[in-house]
Amino acid sequence: MLYVSIIILILLICFYLISLRHNDGMLSEIDRQEHRLYILYPMARLLLKKTGIEKKLLKKLDISRKVRALYISNYHNSQIKLYWYKKTSLLLLLIFTFSCVSMITSVKETITMSQTFEASLIRPENGEGDRNLILHFRMESNNDDDVYEDEITIKNKERVYTENEWNDVLNKAIPYLEQQLLGDNESLDYIDKDLNLIKSIPGTGITLEWIPKDYRLISSNGKLMGNDIDEATVSSITAILRYKDRKVEHIIPLTIWPAKVNNKDLLYKELQDILDITEEETKTAKEWRLPKRIGDYSLIWKIPEENLALTILLLGFIGSILLWVFMDRSLDEKIKERNKQMLLDYPDIINKFNLLVNAGMTIRQAWAKIAEDYKEKNTLRKGQVRYAYEEMLVTLNELKLGIPEANAYEQFGIRTGLMPYMKFNSLLVQNLKKGNKNMVEMLKQEAMEAFHERKENTKRIGEEASTKLLGPMMLMLLIVLIIILIPAFVNFNV
Repeated sequence: MLYVSIIILILLICFYLISLRHNDGMLSEIDRQEHRLYILYPMARLLLKKTGIEKKLLKKLDISRKVRALYISNYHNSQIKLYWYKKTSLLLLLIFTFSCVSMITSVKETITMSQTFEASLIRPENGEGDRNLILHFRMESNNDDDVYEDEITIKNKERVYTENEWNDVLNKAIPYLEQQLLGDNESLDYIDKDLNLIKSIPGTGITLEWIPKDYRLISSNGKLMGNDIDEATVSSITAILRYKDRKVEHIIPLTIWPAKVNNKDLLYKELQDILDITEEETKTAKEWRLPKRIGDYSLIWKIPEENLALTILLLGFIGSILLWVFMDRSLDEKIKERNKQMLLDYPDIINKFNLLVNAGMTIRQAWAKIAEDYKEKNTLRKGQVRYAYEEMLVTLNELKLGIPEANAYEQFGIRTGLMPYMKFNSLLVQNLKKGNKNMVEMLKQEAMEAFHERKENTKRIGEEASTKLLGPMMLMLLIVLIIILIPAFVNFNV
């Protein structure tokens, strides 16, 4: 496999060097941000042309149609070719990468075999576990030409401890397991919590088995069972260490003490016992009395109330989540506010335009005067942005760049997207293209209609404002009802 990888790499490198001679300035015309593998494009182009695959790929109309849709330009054929070059370059890069990895792996295996498998196998160390090796063997006869080749699976078992090593491991393992056995206890002479019965000792291959001396005191999983003992009790637990065919038993003496129970636990246990006895004795009665005293402690009973604050807090969290989900609607509201503002500004713009035209200005001069006055006023006073005037400034910049007036005014109407501005735009364009003697009269009429429409818009905005107040009022009413009804329902259920 090593030789195959080397041959593939040599062929690819040679083919790449040859392709650079047929570059023809191709790399200088490619957008290198979009085509990251541009360095391989000459190689891809030469490969596709020499093999005749390029002609077949260019006939794939479905792919060509999609590329034309993505790249709306006059160079559709070039973009289609670049698409196939990009795809081919990626394929070549993958072949080159995997060939390099294959070559490196083959070299590494060759070096490893020559160093470590000359005539022996290295066993795994203790605790690493057994490993299965698949080896290839060749048998040759000394007397004739008989040759046999095959593969065989050999189990390479981990190395076993020598006697001295085993004693050293035990000397370290026994203190380790005694320390782990304690768990949360302080020492082996004071055991009042559950034991930690580990199953193995890491890094040694030793497994453990635990046998308590008295299962009435210690369970098989290390849990203390003698909760009712009144005094310290001496016991023990045996740890059986197993490794291969070796077995060692180690007895660990323990002193088990009564579990520490505080006064609170004792009182709770006594209360539960009294409740169980009372409930059993009065199970046929319609009602039964709870104890009022335990020892030196008096008992006061009450039914817990519903936590209204928690309910309100949960409602707040739910409301916050809903607000986050529906927050995108605020964008639509901003668009509505923008349209309202532009409609309110429309009568002022028409009146100013009408006044300037009557004063002898041309349409373009009047437009520039209105837009520049707004720009100067807004710059000096840093006032609120008025969308209609901002759109007029954009149109003025287009006119300064040499765009025809008719086209600039038409684009203005399209950008605003509102019917009054489109009507105003059509008046201006009609006057530029055909001329209109009644232009001044039409502007006066449009100004009067705009003023009337402004009054209607103002009334409508006032009505909408009063309608919007109903929402907060209903919400406040709902909150009051919740505050009143929840305690009422709770008391009713009680």
